[in-house]
Amino acid sequence: MAVEARTVLVTRMGVGIFDPVWWRTRLGLFNSITAASVAHMGERDLIWAILVDSDLPSNILGDIHDVFDAHGLSDRVRFRFVPDHSRLSDTVREAIRAEAHPRRRVHAQMLDDDDAISARLHDAHLGVFEPDANGAQVATTPRGLGIDAPRGNCGELVYPSHVPNSSFFGFADEVGDLMLSSHRKWLRTAAQRGGLAHSVESPTDDWLYLYHRQGDGEYESRIAQFGDAMRALEQADLDPFGIDLGAFIASVRDHESTPATMGLTWRRTQPQQYELLDLRKRTQVVKEKCIRINSDIFGDSEPFFYARSPLPGKRMKPGRNEFFGVGTPGTRIELWVRGSKDFKQMGTAVCDADDGSWSIEQGFRASRWGIELRQFDGDNAVNTLSYTLRVV
Repeated sequence: MAVEARTVLVTRMGVGIFDPVWWRTRLGLFNSITAASVAHMGERDLIWAILVDSDLPSNILGDIHDVFDAHGLSDRVRFRFVPDHSRLSDTVREAIRAEAHPRRRVHAQMLDDDDAISARLHDAHLGVFEPDANGAQVATTPRGLGIDAPRGNCGELVYPSHVPNSSFFGFADEVGDLMLSSHRKWLRTAAQRGGLAHSVESPTDDWLYLYHRQGDGEYESRIAQFGDAMRALEQADLDPFGIDLGAFIASVRDHESTPATMGLTWRRTQPQQYELLDLRKRTQVVKEKCIRINSDIFGDSEPFFYARSPLPGKRMKPGRNEFFGVGTPGTRIELWVRGSKDFKQMGTAVCDADDGSWSIEQGFRASRWGIELRQFDGDNAVNTLSYTLRVV
């Protein structure tokens, strides 16, 4: 008996890439191949999560919307905006969690923006998952269709545990973790983590993988694996995916017309990506502290404080002014000020034992001042708020 679950397709589209020529021709492939295949799946309970860069220009984003409108898919699409490539995995997890009740299982699949799947693949996988088994499950249909796009040829492709031929079932967090492990090891990893792995044989080609010259792998060597087994692509090969052969050929021809280049993906910004990854790790440490503080808002397990005035970014008039706010009762707030030299301690206050209020008065002349409000729990420095104060 087939399980009943919402399907979440997750497609990452050009995160970190902003070149308009790349996008125009890539969207041609996406329109004629990937979007066509999803539209051909009919009225199944399906949500399509599209991951794009949060800084993608609005005109390109508009072109993506136009593709979905043309295929009648807009009501099923959920855009997820990725701050940078270091946050891509987190965004995949968030996309699945957003569409699944925490106590219900979900069916999910990654789908690259130049590949295709058929309704037969979707239905066959739902038919093999066990509804109440523990752990995340993966189903793989090893045999599919490989297409040599530039030459217009196709051949049988056998690739267990590949992106377009594998889907997942289970609770959202478990599914997300399994999906983001190495795709070559999905079957083994699912079993190692206490889940199930299913191999789903099919006499028909239910998934499509495209080979072209703007992929991460070297084109000629990847095509060489087929030897002499390829033949001319026909409309009948594309019918299960709802793909029109004429539209397919036109989009491939346009894609092939783009100039040759080096470093075709986000990897060309590798130094910057690792810099962002380091910043993300540091940000996560701060986020974890926020979680600890606000997980006990009625207690004082983690010292906190905040300033009510003056706030960072605000201006202040010369003369005596009051710094005030709220903090953990009994902790100490120190005001440190820097002009052209080092920081000096200029005032201190103890947070009120009942409501945590604190206040420090200090005189300022017109200038730009470095401000640090430091919180101490006994002799331990626990929090610091640093900002520039403009006195005008």
